[in-house]
Amino acid sequence: MKAGDLRVSLRSLISVRWKSHLPRLVIHEKFEKRAKWIVRFLTAAAILGSVIAFPAWYLSLSFAAFMFLIEQFVERCIFQYTTIYVQPMPDFALKTEEWKAMAFDFPQEPGPTLLNVVGCAFATREYAHKFFALLRDWNYDQKEDQDNNICLSFILEDESQYVTFLYANPRRHTVKESFDAIEEARKLEKYGKEHQRLVIHMLLGKSFPFGPDAMLKVFVQKQPEDRPFWLQPFLFHDGKPELIYDEDPILKHHFKFKCKKDLTPSEWEYHFLKIPRRG
Repeated sequence: MKAGDLRVSLRSLISVRWKSHLPRLVIHEKFEKRAKWIVRFLTAAAILGSVIAFPAWYLSLSFAAFMFLIEQFVERCIFQYTTIYVQPMPDFALKTEEWKAMAFDFPQEPGPTLLNVVGCAFATREYAHKFFALLRDWNYDQKEDQDNNICLSFILEDESQYVTFLYANPRRHTVKESFDAIEEARKLEKYGKEHQRLVIHMLLGKSFPFGPDAMLKVFVQKQPEDRPFWLQPFLFHDGKPELIYDEDPILKHHFKFKCKKDLTPSEWEYHFLKIPRRG
């Protein structure tokens, strides 16, 4: 089980954006003073260049036009300020060896209240309780997750292996509400600047075999898209998963099942699986 890597891309600090068919420089506000000094330097260079005797008039004109364009490119840059929202994090140590398997349970005769069950199977009841408490926290301790606050996905790496991912949805309503409140409070202080919204969250994942007897295949076949299912922890006891009945389940309406090759850059799993495995 991996919690993902925290990586900061230079593109989040300096980038170029096309607007109205023209390039616009986008710079983080931490470089604002440097940008202003660069503009002053370019202006001075343009003035100096105007007095330099070029062999031909068109060279002087070309140099002046080039310096003007560069100066305007920097002068018209867009400054950004950043705020960070941290999703609920575990208050316990994550242990790979505790997450033993993915478990599934299917009623013999499905009905309105007899739904399929899916969950992680853990080695100890104590760890299962802590892990599931984290999932509940992502769902605001509600019994039903209609907004997909808890993202659950199964990604096929190849014909023999899949990865289960669990993570807090970056689009949870409190994330947007927090950013909106910050933007409103700082609208005068940061007037004219763009608000760069960053979310820090954990992406929990573990690989499992996808052999001929994998119960995930049965779950995908038996789980209609228009029906919910129960998310509930299991205890891995004597080599078999057993439902932990004293843990109240969460009614889920969404899950993802995809091949790794079909993932797109807009999906979190895509970026996690690009990171080389260690160990």
